[in-house]
Amino acid sequence: MASRTRRQQIGVHVDMTPMVDVMMLLVIFFMMTTAFVTVYPGFAVNLPQASAEKQAEKQIVVLIAKDGRIAVNGQPVAKEQLAAAVNGMGKTTVSIQADKETSHGRVVEVMDELHKAGISKLAIAIEEKGR
Repeated sequence: MASRTRRQQIGVHVDMTPMVDVMMLLVIFFMMTTAFVTVYPGFAVNLPQASAEKQAEKQIVVLIAKDGRIAVNGQPVAKEQLAAAVNGMGKTTVSIQADKETSHGRVVEVMDELHKAGISKLAIAIEEKGR
């Protein structure tokens, strides 16, 4: 009789330790990889600071790096191809995000190319003071 009760108590046991270890490694992996994701990789832009309201409408983003490189919505383009790249996106507001160390002349050149493309609404992106 005693051996019969022992058999009923033994049962099947699944060890959860390896699964918990794997799950913790996955959590650490995803935490580390998402911490280094940037909006536009390859274009580090430090915006100048000012106080202004944020705009809510959909915009085309033109990035200007401090070395003068240009990108439209994260895709690198040459200055000569800027008008063609923006024309295919419709008539909307274009937000220029220029690094604060970019030369004023380069920003004006980009604005002139956008004007030639028929863009009449331009916004210059800034970073809020105190950030």
